[in-house]
Amino acid sequence: MSSSIVELLDMVDAWKFALHDKLEKMSPSERRAFWKQIHEEARKTGLHVAGLEKRPKPTAKRVRRTVSKNS
Repeated sequence: MSSSIVELLDMVDAWKFALHDKLEKMSPSERRAFWKQIHEEARKTGLHVAGLEKRPKPTAKRVRRTVSKNS
């Protein structure tokens, strides 16, 4: 590989580990606020940022109806 690609990958790795350390020190609510801010900044620059996927609602459990003996 060329040296410029290796340098780029080294910079990406350094950024990734720094971000991981930063996020590790945050509480869950701080992480949510951080990512919300990052997504808002990305949208302002015109980047398409996919929203969070919502969990599907649980389906109702199927229950057999009992037939009354009086009918």
